[in-house]
Amino acid sequence: MKLKIKDIADIQIGYQFRKKIEPVTDGTYTVIQMRDFDDNNNLINSGLRRVKLPELPDKYLVNRNDILFLSRGHSNFAYPVTDSLENTIAASYFFILKIRSDKILPGYLAWSINQAPAQGYLHNIARRGTHMPLVPKSAFENLKVHVPDIGTQNKIVKLNALINKERNLLNSIQEKRTLLIQSLCLKAAKGL
Repeated sequence: MKLKIKDIADIQIGYQFRKKIEPVTDGTYTVIQMRDFDDNNNLINSGLRRVKLPELPDKYLVNRNDILFLSRGHSNFAYPVTDSLENTIAASYFFILKIRSDKILPGYLAWSINQAPAQGYLHNIARRGTHMPLVPKSAFENLKVHVPDIGTQNKIVKLNALINKERNLLNSIQEKRTLLIQSLCLKAAKGL
C-alpha cells in the first residue's frame, strides 16, 4: 500500500525566529538546528542550545516519535526522534512530522523518506533560489511512501540501525588506524 505523507502525519514547519538565534543559559526552550547533526545525519543532543521565548503552542514542540525533515539545502533528510526531549523546538528549516496513523512506525517513515526514490522526488520538487534549494511543504506532503505491514517495518528499522552501527564502528576503526600509523611514522622519523 502507498500513502501520502499528509495522510499519515501532521506536518508543522519549525519555529520561525525573527532574529539570529541567540543562545542563553537560562533559556525556556532548547532549539534543534542544522549544526546539531553529525555527518551521518544523527542528532547530537548534548550540543542543543537554549533560547528564551514566550510560551509557544504545542505544535512547535519536538517529541519522541516525531520525525524532523530538513527542508532546506542540498541534502534533505528525515530523522526519527527516539529520545525524550523536554521543551525542545526545531528551527524553521525543519518540518516536524507527527504521525497520526498506527499503520506506520516513525523509524520506518524516516528511513523511507531517506531512500533514493523519495530523495529523487524531493530533489525534483525543490525550488532553486539564489541561496538554497527549498522543498515546499505543499509538495512534500504529497510524497508517497510504501507502507508494508508493521512486522516488515520493524525488520527494516532494525536492519537500518545495524547498518548505522556498522558505519560508526568502521569510522572509529579507520580513525584509530590513522592515529596508530601517524604515531608509528613520527617515531620512525625521530629514529626511535
